[in-house]
Amino acid sequence: MEALFGSLPEMLDFQRVFLQTLEERIATCPNFSSLETPEQFKKLLFPLGGSFLYYADHFKLYSGFCANHIKVQKVLERAKTDAAFKQFLEARNPTNQHSSSLESYLIKPVQRVLKYPLLLRELVSLTDAESPEHAHLTEALRAMEKVASHINEMQKIYEDYGCVFDQLAAEQSGADKQVTEISMGEFLVHSSVVWLNPLPCLGRLRKEPELTLFVFKRAVILVYRENSKLKKKMTSSRSADLDPFRFRWLIPVSAVQVRPANITGSEDPCVWELVHSRSEVEGRPETVFQLCSSGLETKASVLRALRSLLRDRAPVGSLRRSRLSTAERSASWRRRQQRCSDAQKTIPHQLEESCRSDGVLGDTCSTSERRRWSKEGHL
Repeated sequence: MEALFGSLPEMLDFQRVFLQTLEERIATCPNFSSLETPEQFKKLLFPLGGSFLYYADHFKLYSGFCANHIKVQKVLERAKTDAAFKQFLEARNPTNQHSSSLESYLIKPVQRVLKYPLLLRELVSLTDAESPEHAHLTEALRAMEKVASHINEMQKIYEDYGCVFDQLAAEQSGADKQVTEISMGEFLVHSSVVWLNPLPCLGRLRKEPELTLFVFKRAVILVYRENSKLKKKMTSSRSADLDPFRFRWLIPVSAVQVRPANITGSEDPCVWELVHSRSEVEGRPETVFQLCSSGLETKASVLRALRSLLRDRAPVGSLRRSRLSTAERSASWRRRQQRCSDAQKTIPHQLEESCRSDGVLGDTCSTSERRRWSKEGHL
């Protein structure tokens, strides 16, 4: 069920809030059904564009579901070998219509979120290029295109490394597995790092290997993949079936430690250490990975994500806590919505009035306005 539906409940909760926001915007125009001219639609375009701008980052909730959708077909094929499950599906689609199949329903969120940029692009094309509405909708379009790019990136990561993530989760030893699944819905950041102290198992290398580091909410993963030139040699030889992933390592968040460069003794400020801490229960010694990021900004981005996890880390037992119930998630959304509802309702109108009074819009206006709202606690 987790593999099939993943973050779908959270997406549904958010989509309800977003729909309510759009309905409230339309409700401000009592004669909506009778609008005909561009002039009549202008006042509605500002609040609609503002809704997409305000909620753009929330749409990244879809990224994990979209990435995991690659796994859906495999899971469904296996599940259909279960007679009871197959009978359950047939009972709900007696005419065997593809549009009523579970596969069709599960692809709907993927299709929906990628249609939003198309909708905004169409609205942009129908507005005067010199108008404030055009600039405002263009800003909303940029925000949603970033969401689409993020989703595509998550799908690409899962296509390339999903088999590694699944294998590492399956290989977790012990009865009390801390990481039962690696979900793209829990992905935080990834980065390439040079491994300064590679393990002897890699053999002799011409240079220090480059690892890909992935930070998830429940685990940190390190992967060493053969470079493209070596892979070409492999595919042209008897070694074509060799695994291109020569090294893979999973560290549960509960066993993660981070040491900055000044502790490692290195003069390079981009060097840092990732530690898989010792466990007497599992008989595991401490493993230290000396890593070098490509730059200070890249290093800072990874360390921020890691330190945030370590700060928020709960006791080990809570890592296996169950998901919140639908009612609890909805209540959480309602509380968050209530805190910002007043500000949210005024944001598109503030933007419209500010832009119209200043006579400007686009990047300068919308970005500065959003920063101001952020400082005031609205965003």
